[in-house]
Amino acid sequence: MNLEDLKNKVTESLPLENLGQLTEDATNKATELGEQATNVTENLQNEATNLTENLQDTANELTGGFLDKIKNLFQ
Repeated sequence: MNLEDLKNKVTESLPLENLGQLTEDATNKATELGEQATNVTENLQNEATNLTENLQDTANELTGGFLDKIKNLFQ
């Protein structure tokens, strides 16, 4: 089998008529997955921000409570 025969054999076995649609489908799927990844990242960032704010609020409440108790001891 020479190079031309091999080229013809490969070309015949590939669905070249569908290549444009396959490329479009792959591009669409990649875009969709990219959007999903962006959404997941944004959600995780929001959750982390909320958790951090809640922890800061709790720490402030605990610290404020201790300081009030210490102040009350000296009054």
